[in-house]
Amino acid sequence: MTELELNALFNISPEKIRNVYATNTIKNVQEIQRIVKIFSIAKEQRKTSQPISARGLAAFKTILTSNN
Repeated sequence: MTELELNALFNISPEKIRNVYATNTIKNVQEIQRIVKIFSIAKEQRKTSQPISARGLAAFKTILTSNN
């Protein structure tokens, strides 16, 4: 999800004058914390789920079959 999609989903609008998010209420702060957490989780998932190349997969299968 992009930041704009998250903003629409959580109904958060940045302050246009200062170009920052309003943190004057606890609800706004909690919503911002949720957005940060979502981005952190997405970043970690990208790190752990890297696609395996076809050559790497073929080499891995060869190693497994030769060890049996």
